Amino acid sequence: MKKKAFSGIGFIVFVFVFAIVATLSIEYYRIFSLQESVTTEISRALNISVDIAMLDLDRIQHTSVMDCDVAKDEFKEYLHDEMGLNSYNEKFDSNGKFMYQIIIDDEILQESPAEYTVSGRIRMAPSMIENFMPDGYTFDIPFRQKSKNTRYDE
Repeated sequence: MKKKAFSGIGFIVFVFVFAIVATLSIEYYRIFSLQESVTTEISRALNISVDIAMLDLDRIQHTSVMDCDVAKDEFKEYLHDEMGLNSYNEKFDSNGKFMYQIIIDDEILQESPAEYTVSGRIRMAPSMIENFMPDGYTFDIPFRQKSKNTRYDE
């Protein structure tokens, strides 16, 4: 009996389509995971900066007042010291390959009640599909994180 010629070609097409879908799914998961990780770190940085910038005398009196300059400095210090970003807020892996950049578009600080909001973009480059993209291709994912410390009189 003769085999149909299309069955071999159909199987090869199926394998290629499956490989493409799997690669795109893995790339999407990597981007999603990295975005979640970065926004979690930004949220942590905001919480720490607001907590450190809270004035001690106001804590005793159960009010929420912070020093905005201290909060800004602590936030930037966290980005560079703890997250390992350079002066352009870029992160590179151990091989020197670009991972992401945090671009801060807007910072809103409120002294009382203590509140710090940061919005911007996370600029990333594809990893698994970089050979199919133009050189230097990046894309931005927006973020908005907020830390608020409210004290109530008891």
